[in-house]
Amino acid sequence: MASKASLIVRRNRPETEAKLRAAIESLLAKGGFGALTPTAVAKEAGVDKMLIYRYFGDLNGLVEAVARAPDFFPSFEDVCGNDPARLRLAPIPERVAAVFGNFAKVLMQRPSVVEMMVWELVERNELTAIMETAREEMGFRIAAELFPDAAGVDRAGAITALLAAGVTYLVLRRRKIRWYNGVDLKSEEGWIALNEAIQLMAHALQPSGEPAANRAGF
Repeated sequence: MASKASLIVRRNRPETEAKLRAAIESLLAKGGFGALTPTAVAKEAGVDKMLIYRYFGDLNGLVEAVARAPDFFPSFEDVCGNDPARLRLAPIPERVAAVFGNFAKVLMQRPSVVEMMVWELVERNELTAIMETAREEMGFRIAAELFPDAAGVDRAGAITALLAAGVTYLVLRRRKIRWYNGVDLKSEEGWIALNEAIQLMAHALQPSGEPAANRAGF
C-alpha cells in the first residue's frame, strides 16, 4: 500500500511540474541560459531540487519539456490557425503568409519566449541546442504537412529560412524598437503590410507550370 507521503507527491506532481516549467521561463527571460541551474530553478519554483530529477531526469529533460510544451513556442496548431485542413486548400503564397502571420502573432503574445530567443542569440550550450532542435523539428513538420507541393521547388528551404529569419528578427526587434525601414512594428497596419509582402515573396515557392489560379481559394 502506498504511503501517505507518496500519495501526496503523486497528487501534486502536475502542479509541481507546472511550477518548474514556469521557473525555467522566468529565469530564461531574466538571465538567459546561464541562469539555469537545478538549484536556481528549484528556488524560483519553490520546490525541492530533487523533484527535477524525479520528474524530468535532469535539467536538460526539464528544458526539453518546456521547449515542447504547446504553450511555449508557437505550436503546429497555432501556426495553422487551428484549421490545418482548410489551410492546405489555400494557394502556396497564402499558406506561407498565414503560417508566418500566425507565428508572429502568437510569438508576440509570449514575451518570455521572445526574451529567451534574444538570449539564445548570444549563448551556445546544450540547453540552447534543445530549444533549437524543438523548433527545427516543428519546421520540418510544417513543411511536410502544409507544403508537400513545394518540396520540389528549387531552394524552397532557403527561401523559407529567409522568411522565417526576417519575421523572427522583426518580432524580437519590436520589443525595444518600434520602427524598422519605415514599418511600424507595433501597429496592426505594419504587420498587415509585412504579411502582404510575404505573400509576394512566397510566389517563388509556386511549382513551375502550376498557376495559382488553378488552386482553391482560402
